[in-house]
Amino acid sequence: MGERPTIRQIRWILTGKRYFLVIDDVWKVQDWEFINAAFPDNYNGSRIIATTRIANVAKSCCSNSCGRLYQMLPLNDVDSRILFFKRFSDSESSFPPQLEKVSARILKKCGGLPLAIITIASLLANKPQNADEWERLQDSIGAGLSYESDDGGKGMAHILLLSYWVLPHHLKTCLLYLCIYPEDAKISCEELKWKWIAEGFITSKQGNLYQEAESCFNELVNRSMLQMVNVDSFEEKYCQVHDMVLDLIISRSTEEKFATVLNGVCNSLPTKMRRLSLQSSGLEQKGAIQAIIRSKLHVRSLNVFEETKDIPPLVDFLSLRVFDIYRDYSSWENKHIRNIGSFYQLRYLRMSALGITELPADIGKLQNIETLDLRGSRIRRLPSTIAQLQKLVRLLIDNDDFVFSADMFGNMRALEEVSDIYKVDNPEFFLEEFGHLTKLRKISMSRLWGWWHVNFGNVKCYREALGSSLNKLGKYSLQYLHTNGDMGNIIFRDPCCTFPHLQDLKLVHDMERIPKGVASLTNIVKLEIAVTQFDEEGLHILMGMPSLAYLQLTVGFRGAMSPMTISSNGFKLLEVFHFHCNISYGEVGIEFAAGAMTTLRRLHLSWHARLVRLSSSDDVGMGIQHLSSLTQIQVETWCVGATLEEVEALEGPVEKAVTLHPNRQTLQLHLHRKDEHLMFKDEEERKRGRPAGFFVPLAMLEENALEKQEDQVS
Repeated sequence: MGERPTIRQIRWILTGKRYFLVIDDVWKVQDWEFINAAFPDNYNGSRIIATTRIANVAKSCCSNSCGRLYQMLPLNDVDSRILFFKRFSDSESSFPPQLEKVSARILKKCGGLPLAIITIASLLANKPQNADEWERLQDSIGAGLSYESDDGGKGMAHILLLSYWVLPHHLKTCLLYLCIYPEDAKISCEELKWKWIAEGFITSKQGNLYQEAESCFNELVNRSMLQMVNVDSFEEKYCQVHDMVLDLIISRSTEEKFATVLNGVCNSLPTKMRRLSLQSSGLEQKGAIQAIIRSKLHVRSLNVFEETKDIPPLVDFLSLRVFDIYRDYSSWENKHIRNIGSFYQLRYLRMSALGITELPADIGKLQNIETLDLRGSRIRRLPSTIAQLQKLVRLLIDNDDFVFSADMFGNMRALEEVSDIYKVDNPEFFLEEFGHLTKLRKISMSRLWGWWHVNFGNVKCYREALGSSLNKLGKYSLQYLHTNGDMGNIIFRDPCCTFPHLQDLKLVHDMERIPKGVASLTNIVKLEIAVTQFDEEGLHILMGMPSLAYLQLTVGFRGAMSPMTISSNGFKLLEVFHFHCNISYGEVGIEFAAGAMTTLRRLHLSWHARLVRLSSSDDVGMGIQHLSSLTQIQVETWCVGATLEEVEALEGPVEKAVTLHPNRQTLQLHLHRKDEHLMFKDEEERKRGRPAGFFVPLAMLEENALEKQEDQVS
C-alpha cells in the first residue's frame, strides 16, 4: 500500500474517534509533518505523544497552540539505584555492603542516564564482586554525564566504548557484525547465529558450533549489547540493537574496516571491502556497484536489504561466505546468480527474491554451503546436483509450487533442518532416502498428505512408511516436528513411542483424540494439537507432561468435549495456554479450579459465539480468577451469524473474572471481535436471514467464516 492511501485510511479510521497515540523516536521535521497529516483533530480530547532526541523536531511536534514540550530529566538517586541493583538481585538489601560506596560513585558518574546505568551494571555483573575491580572500572569511566551537558552524548559513547573494549575478541567480532543490519531492524536470532558460523567467527573444541554460537549470543544479551524483542514468546526469537550501541558498532566497524554500509549517505568507499550491506536503492549513482565488482576478490559477506538496480551478473566472488538477499521484488533475476557455482567458499545463501525462479546446475559445486534458504523466491525445483552438497545443514522452502525430488537428498547426510515439505515427485523413493537423514533436528511437513491424496490416490502404504521413518529419526536428534493429525495418529498410537529429544510438536488438522503416545514425550516444551473429541483421558495426558510450557489446544468443528475441571495436579510449568473451542452448539467444558496452572502467565481464548456457550451456572468465566500468576488474557470471539447477546454472554463472565482476580490492577484483558460486521443485532434480525445492509446469504457467510477460522487455527 502506498504512503498517501495509508494516510487517508488512518484519517478515515480515526475520524470522529477519541485517540491516544505514541510516536517513538522521530528524527526529522519532515517525517513528523508527514506522520501528523494522518491524524484528524476531532476536538474531543485526543492526545499524541512524540519522542525525539532532536530539539527542532520537538519544537515542530509542539507547533500548535495545545502542544507542550517536555524535556526528559535524568533519573533521581532513588530510581537510579533501583535500576542499577535490579541487574544484580531482587532487592538492594541483598547487595554486598563492601560495594556500596564504589557503586554510589559509579552511579554518580552515570548522571541518571538509564542506558548508561544499564550498560555499566551489565558490565559489572560479569565481573567478580570485588571492590578493587570495581574501583578500576569506576576510574576508567571518566567524567560525569548529564542530560544538560553538551558532552553527555560523548560521555555515553565513552561508557559504551568501555563495554566494547572489555569484550573477549570473539564477542567483539560477533557484535561488530550487527552493523550490517539497518537501524531498528528486527533480527532473527537464528539467522544471526548461522551467519556468525558461516563467517568463521565461532570455534568449538567439542565441534558443536551452533551451541557455541548460542552461548555467544546469550552473552551479548546478558551484557545488554543486544536487546531481545520477544523474550517471552515461544515463537521465533528476534533481537534489536539499541541506536546508540549501533552508532558505536558502525564507528568501530568503519575504523577497523570491518564492514561497509551503503545506505545512501556514504560519502566515500574503501578500495577493499570485506563485508557489504546494501540498505538503499540507487546505489549505482555513487559508483557503489563498480566498487563492489572491484572488491569481489576480498568480499566475504554481501547482504542486500533493499531493491538494488543495475546489478551486473556476479562472478568470481572467491572469498564470499555469506550471500543474503533479504527482500527483493524485482531487481534480482536468474542471470545475476548464474555463476554462483564459482563462490567456492559460500556457506550461507538466502535468495528471498521473487525474480529468481531457478538455481544453476553448478550449485552442486558449493561444497562448503551450510544454509540454503529459498523462502521468498519462486523456485519450483532444484537441479539434481543439489544432492552433492554434503555439508548442507539447513534447507528452507516456503513456495507451495516447490516439488521435492525423491533423489535430491543423495549425500546430504549433514541435514539438520528441512521445511516445508509439501510436494514430492516419487513418494516411495523419497521415503527411502528420507529415513537416512539421521541428523535431522527440525522437520516441517504439515500439508504433505493432502497433496499426495490428490496425486497418488491411496497413500496408506506411504503413510505407514513415513510414520516408520519418523519414528526411526525420532530416536536420534529430532527436536522439532510439524506434521498433521493423520500422521500423528500413526506415530503416537504406540504408548511407548520414543522421541527422547523432541521439544516442539505441532499436529495441525483434527485428530480424533489426544493419542496415548503423547504421554511419553517427557521433554516436550511446546505442543500445538487439534482434536475433535476432548475428554478427561486427554486432559490427564496433557496435565502429566512434565516439561510442557506452551499449549495450543483446538477442539475442532463439529467436535465435542465433556465438562471437566483443571485441578492443581498438573501443568506444573505451563506459561502460555491457547484454547480454541469450536464445538458445535455446546458448552465450553473447561473450568479452572483453585490452584490450577500456577505458572500460567498468558491465556488466549478463541470461540465462535454462534456455536458455543458458557455453562448456564458460570457467571464468572471458567474460574479464570483462580489462575494466580496470570498477566494477560486475550479473548477472540468470532461473531459471524451470532447475535450481540450471544457475543456478550461469552465476554461478560470473563470480564467479571478479571475484576475478581488477585492481579486485577495489572492484569491485561484484550477483547477482540472477528467479523463483527457479520453479527446480528438481535434474534429478530437473524430471523430475517442477513445482517443489516449485507447481501450475502447467511449460510455462505457462516461457511466462509468457519473455513477462514479453521485455516487460521491450523
